[in-house]
Amino acid sequence: MNVSVIPGDLSSFVPAAEFPRCEIPRFRNGLIVRMPNHLGDAVMALPALAALKTILPEHCGLFVISPASTAQLYHALNFVDDTISLASPHRFYNREELREIRQLRAGAAVLFNHSFRDAVSLKCAGIPLLYGEPTRMRSWLLAGKFPFPPRQKGQVSSTHQAMRYLAIAEALGGTCPESVMPELCPPCPVDELSARVKDILGHPLLLTIAPGAAYGAAKRWPHEYYAVVANYWIRRGGIVALVGAPSESGICNMINAALPKKKCVNLCGKTSLYDLMQIFRFSAYALTNDSGLMHLASALRCPGMTVFGPTDFKDTAPVANNWKLLYRGAPCSPCLKRVCPKGNAICMTQVTPAMVIKELRSSVRELKLPLGKYFHR
Repeated sequence: MNVSVIPGDLSSFVPAAEFPRCEIPRFRNGLIVRMPNHLGDAVMALPALAALKTILPEHCGLFVISPASTAQLYHALNFVDDTISLASPHRFYNREELREIRQLRAGAAVLFNHSFRDAVSLKCAGIPLLYGEPTRMRSWLLAGKFPFPPRQKGQVSSTHQAMRYLAIAEALGGTCPESVMPELCPPCPVDELSARVKDILGHPLLLTIAPGAAYGAAKRWPHEYYAVVANYWIRRGGIVALVGAPSESGICNMINAALPKKKCVNLCGKTSLYDLMQIFRFSAYALTNDSGLMHLASALRCPGMTVFGPTDFKDTAPVANNWKLLYRGAPCSPCLKRVCPKGNAICMTQVTPAMVIKELRSSVRELKLPLGKYFHR
């Protein structure tokens, strides 16, 4: 089995591209950044967002546009001055959103997505200069264009997604911060969380499991495998929290049914992004699929492990030095499909619970986690 431990700094990844310097000539009151829609992509873009902050004059603000579902992520960043939440990320901006953007009086916007609608909407909101990838017929709207070479079908990526965002920020003059992933400080204190969440945060042996994946069923490790690992953890003194989106409740319910009732808390579909940030901050370990919650957990410095199969770990690995990726290279992977074309998901099922438990034990020793005294019995 190929087991990869991902380093915690982006210098270990191959640069995505090197574009000519393209300085923004005027900022007026600040810079707008249209962040990616999905949580995982948004987290991978955070180093680039922090780099863009470094190019702003002292009097200028850094403003973010995002879907409402991820807005709380930017509220946890102390260098973001304002966030505009979109009612629908797949439509042109409505009248109120356009009004909010105009009031910011930003001189430029950087688009970390590929949308034609966003480019047109920002122009309609009076933003004079737009920068981003020249995709989906929006090239003529951009003052600065950053074309990346197309991905070769059936081949693994040559670089990490975070490096593509960072290449744009660096071309605009940004400097990547030393810590790479900026610190997330959720403004909602623990005392204001729900009782069910607060009850588990004080436990020193909390394992948080996120068994879903919005992209599709192909990259979900089997729920019965998660249950085996969770029971192993519980028998050695730990407790388990199950988290995920409401659409993933069925998966979490099946895992929950296989675990002791007093040792597992099923929070799937019952948490805000603030809740999830606090849960991962206080977790001893996390076990996830390749998903947005994997990236969120790693950004919060929570150690963890992910099983990769149909997706490309060179492209979407967590940017963290305390995560372990388990991958067995089936001939057909990475296929990047939402549903396994062969129907057997062999790239995922051939990573067994025993393999995960072995690497979990190794991680506990390497990271010197406090649960070691329970774990090796």
